[in-house]
Formats: sequence, structure tokens, C-alpha cells
Amino acid sequence: MSSESVGETPAGQKIRHFVQPGEIVAGRYRVEDFAALSPRGTFYRARHASLGFKVLLQVLGPEIARDGLIWRRFARELRALGALHNQHVVRVHDAGTLPCGLRYLITEPLEGEDLSQVLTRGPLPTELAVDYVCQVCTALSDAHGLGIVHRNVRPENVFLARTRAAQPMVKLLDFGVALFLWDARQLTIPGCGFVSPAYLSPEQLRNPNAVDHRSDLWAVGLLAFEALVGHSPFTGFSAAQVLRAVTEGPMPLLPLSCPGIPRGLALTVQQCLERDAARRPESADELIRMLEPFSSRPGTRRKNAVLADAVTPTNVAICTAGA
Repeated sequence: MSSESVGETPAGQKIRHFVQPGEIVAGRYRVEDFAALSPRGTFYRARHASLGFKVLLQVLGPEIARDGLIWRRFARELRALGALHNQHVVRVHDAGTLPCGLRYLITEPLEGEDLSQVLTRGPLPTELAVDYVCQVCTALSDAHGLGIVHRNVRPENVFLARTRAAQPMVKLLDFGVALFLWDARQLTIPGCGFVSPAYLSPEQLRNPNAVDHRSDLWAVGLLAFEALVGHSPFTGFSAAQVLRAVTEGPMPLLPLSCPGIPRGLALTVQQCLERDAARRPESADELIRMLEPFSSRPGTRRKNAVLADAVTPTNVAICTAGA
């Protein structure tokens, strides 16, 4: 049986532990130590007791279980991740309920930082920015193919996971407000509490449920703009001002004269930011084809992504990004 204890984070924050080091979860995962605390739960480093590989254990606290909206977001994300099998999307490794009644999730651990943290140090080199955006598009392509619209693409949800390769691998996080186009029961986004106002497409602002995959492409355009320039094109002193800029302000223009940004790349980003969704790229795959000439490996990305998906192990990563 899990026993509850009280401890502190390295920053001195009080924390309730519902699993203990050495405890076996689900009969096969041995808890090692505390990893992190976030609005989405408590995270522990763990290891498969028989096979020895590392995993991350996420325990959803009782306050999350009591908050109906957060719980619905978690259940929604679990549903989306269970349907997706892509190296750039978080995959659920295991899930269940602890003896104390709290839900848990088992995933591969992530090490790295999200794109918003990286951009505090300035814009990215052109090829690197395009590489990251293409990886996001690869994840979205598979999601859109299954009728899933992410609705919350933003730098905080683009995690750059350290790997043995020289360049980090993108993991698209937080499908908690995803739209399932085949399901009439949808989760409405309440205000802007869970999303960044600038990354909401004009049509999403009009009706959060009356959108399709092209809303995600709007957000990808903003992601590319911010990665290349270092700041968002839509600014304001309040969320209302930012939303007004998205719907009524001058359309953002990626500086065509900015050193290192080719004209063709600038025009592709501008097309993603068309207020009329019909004028944006048709699909994430089309956007990849438009972006690839400006990447570090033109012409190889989609092929490599498909091959990698065929051999990726089942133990995968889950986001620790807060809501």
C-alpha cells in the first residue's frame, strides 16, 4: 500500500508524497526518487524492475482529481496520446490507479528545455529554427490525419529533448485542449487560461470548437516567426489588446531584409498567418515541403520521420509542462 508523507522540494516548497522510494508501482516500476512538482502533478524518477530501463512516474494529486476541468484535460490528453504514434509526440507507456485512489502515468523521462526558455536567449539560426518547426509539423501531420487538432501549439509546448544526436529532438506537448473532429463532446477553452492569446487563430477566437487543422498551422506560423525573430508579432499590455491585434491589427510581416532569413521562407511564414484559413497551406505535410528547402537536411525529413516511427521503442516521453 502507498503511504503518504510530507517533504520539501529543493526550493523549499511543501510537497505531499503518495509513493515512496523503493515502492513498486503496477507490479513492475520501482520508484527511485522525487523529480519535479508541477501544476499537473508530482513526478518521480523510476525504473522498470525487471528490464532496468528508466521511466518517469506522474502522480496526479487529489486537488487535480477534485478539479473537474483539469481532470477532463488530463483524460483528453491521455486519449490523444494513446492514438498517436510519432517520435515527436508524447506517447503513454502505462497508466492506472494507485492503491490510495490517485491516478498515475508512466512515461519515458525527458531531459532538456522548452522552446520558450531557449528564445529568452535570442532568436535561433535560420536552419535550426526551420528544423524545429518541421518536427512540430511532422507531429501535427499525424495528429491531423487522425482528426485531432492540437489547439495549443506555442513555444512552451515545444520541448527540446536531449538525445545522443547533436541536435535535440522536438516533442510536441500538451494535448489537453485538443479537438477531436469526430467527437461531438468537445472541451471548450475557458478564456485564455490554458493557452497563449497570440497563438489563437482568428477563427478559434470566434468559436474554439469550430476550427480545423489550419488553426494549428496559424500557430506554427507564429512559432516560426518567434523562433526566427526572437519575439511575437502580436503584443499588448493585456490579453484583450493581444487578441485585438490578432483579429484587427496590421498583419505581421517577417522582415524580408533580416539577415539570414530567405525571402521564400519569409513568404511561407506569412502564408501561415493569413487571417483567412483558406489561404494558409493546405496541410502540415504541405508546409513541411515548403519549409524543407530552408532546413539543414532538405528533402529527407518526412522519410526519416516515417522510418524512425517504425523502430521507436514503446517506452516514450510525457510532458511536464504546466497547464
